[in-house]
Amino acid sequence: MNLRAHFSNNQFYYILFLCCLISRIVTSVYYIEDIDSLRFAYSIVLDYDISKLQPHFPGYAVFCFLGNILYFFTGNLGLVFSFIGSLSTFFIIYFSIKILEYEIYSLESLFLTLLIMFNPLIWIMSNRYMPDLMGLALFGALFYYLSKNNKKSIIIGGFLTGLLLGVRLSYFPLILLFSFQFIYKNQNRLNFIYSIIFGVIIWLFPMIWITGLEKLFSVGWKHTLGHFTEYGGTIITENSLGQRLSYLFQTIWADGLGGYWLDRSYFTLLLSILFIPLFYNLVLYIKELLINNEKIRNLLICGFIYLIWILLFQNIIYKSRHVLPLVLILLIIFSITQKNFINKKNSHYIYLFSLITLLGFISTNLNIHHKNKTAIAQLSEYLTNKNKESISIVSIPLINYYLKSQNLKANYHDINIQNKMIDLKNINRSTYIIGDFEQLVNNKYTISLDSSFYHNPYINRMWSSINIYSLTKNLNEYR
Repeated sequence: MNLRAHFSNNQFYYILFLCCLISRIVTSVYYIEDIDSLRFAYSIVLDYDISKLQPHFPGYAVFCFLGNILYFFTGNLGLVFSFIGSLSTFFIIYFSIKILEYEIYSLESLFLTLLIMFNPLIWIMSNRYMPDLMGLALFGALFYYLSKNNKKSIIIGGFLTGLLLGVRLSYFPLILLFSFQFIYKNQNRLNFIYSIIFGVIIWLFPMIWITGLEKLFSVGWKHTLGHFTEYGGTIITENSLGQRLSYLFQTIWADGLGGYWLDRSYFTLLLSILFIPLFYNLVLYIKELLINNEKIRNLLICGFIYLIWILLFQNIIYKSRHVLPLVLILLIIFSITQKNFINKKNSHYIYLFSLITLLGFISTNLNIHHKNKTAIAQLSEYLTNKNKESISIVSIPLINYYLKSQNLKANYHDINIQNKMIDLKNINRSTYIIGDFEQLVNNKYTISLDSSFYHNPYINRMWSSINIYSLTKNLNEYR
């Protein structure tokens, strides 16, 4: 059957967008799943205020602006972020096809479309209250335009580069190659520079106007310093290079591609086996691609620069979303190399059908589970139901911040894990420690496990398991 005879290119893209939209809307999440999501939710339903970490620096102005517009019309956070996610997924697929210059109705185009559509990490991130997928879509768009290397496309690509910095600043290593090429080697360098500046100005000036220049600089400096030296999960604070490499591989393979890892379904083991031919061909033809295909060579260089960046300076141990650009690059390479062993025999059609079907099954199952509350959201619900009397909560500042945001009334005590002992004064009888910090409590108190909460770490690695302990003074302390 010749699909082109029945559908125009525009009709294909209409259908593709509807598939993206329906699949994401059906799997929308309607709860605050972690701290990062909370801050973006606050920036929309309350106030956009970087000084209050709504959201945290660098502000993600373009993403939040779009979110505010959509929330004005829908009044529903889940729908807002799922719509942005579905739109982002559509453009990721659209520009990936454009970059590779595939015929719309070719087997290669269909294979790439379904690889991206059913990718587990891309699908999960399309429903999270986060800007990562929108940033990935902008990267795909600017890569396409800058690769065309004419005056008009350079202006468009430069403008999109400026917008990208207002959506996902941590993606800036992805554009370093193009920045070098166009600023130092291209006769259209001024067009490129001016268009970037314009793309930055349209979001930076409003952000300065809302926040104030002095406050923005102060908050930005404090957050940047804290990210690299205290809480950002960089090589400075999590300095085991072996551990970071291990988590990087696990994140790309298990979280990003849906491959088998510890405690995962045996369906993922079968999927891993089906991935073998794709990896085989990637190794077999990667040298040829590097030599003969300039766009793919540039794409791989962008990916390598970004890989070094996240390996050293991003929290790859607890936040799998940082590998999204690397996953997309892998999917694009897979779609190229697979045609080297496809000769339109039935066996090859069966192989591709099996791979996509299994990938779709695994991703759909993960996203159905994503609709269930994360461990910290379950904890919040549990304590809210328990909160019929005055309680005290002892935990790290981030968990306490999350619980406070859920309007859980309690006396909060922040744990400084650098201290050897928890110093609690005027403790009442209904006190709970959240997290495995019982070793920090002295013998004045009796500790017992109250409850445990769990969610699938391949959906969200942050606090996938949380224990809560009841804490009471020993009887002799009351005498």
